[in-house]
Amino acid sequence: MRIALVGAGQMGRAVEQVARERGHEVAARFDEYQPLPEAAAPDLGGADVAIDFTAPGAAVGNIRKYCRWGLPAVVGTTGWYERLDEVRGLVAEAGAALLYAPNFSVGVQILVRALAAVAPLLDAFPEYDLGVHEWHHVRKVDSPSGTALQLAGALLGGVGRKTRLETETQHGRIAPEALHVTSSRVGEVIGRHIVTLDSAFDALELKHEAKGRTGFAFGAVRAAEWLPGKTGLFTLDDVLEEMLAGPSASPRDPLS
Repeated sequence: MRIALVGAGQMGRAVEQVARERGHEVAARFDEYQPLPEAAAPDLGGADVAIDFTAPGAAVGNIRKYCRWGLPAVVGTTGWYERLDEVRGLVAEAGAALLYAPNFSVGVQILVRALAAVAPLLDAFPEYDLGVHEWHHVRKVDSPSGTALQLAGALLGGVGRKTRLETETQHGRIAPEALHVTSSRVGEVIGRHIVTLDSAFDALELKHEAKGRTGFAFGAVRAAEWLPGKTGLFTLDDVLEEMLAGPSASPRDPLS
């Protein structure tokens, strides 16, 4: 493939390395000093797909351009999900192909599935309270992380007594129906997420810790290999579903 790489930070460099190792070419590069062009049909070096790791404030504007250009795009930028309905409309109107994920680590997706499987058991044992905490480096912009919210969402979807999130520091009692999601920004931590299940009798922890950025880059490149030729709004879960079901499987309705 020929890839338009949007974002030249540490994730962008990791994506380029993995892409080259997998036989792909970076056809064009864009960053804050050389932003995406405004032209209706710009020269993107013949790119087949874009991989975007930029800033939350730029994400939706970039997505709008990908839709207008008919360029399939994989977006790893987080912090814009409150505009997801708007993006869903853009993708549907343009007949575009967009795949987004708060975390492109395959290990995180395994953890999400594990939590979805555990959730019904927790509903049967109200003695266990739940919480999510995440650590990232001091330069991370959004808080809580998109991954922490994804993990919390997997619990909210299956534990009936937890109906809403409370994020960050709370200065009063936490209501029993609230799931507390907290964050730390420390040094150079790439990403650490812990889900705690705590009772008066014992405690369980499910933890994911990134060893480097290569795992995220691999997931993004793998998603970029999967996306061209498809139409709709997808997540990394769609890629995993197809991998698990085999090459003949069809993806779910992408706009459902």
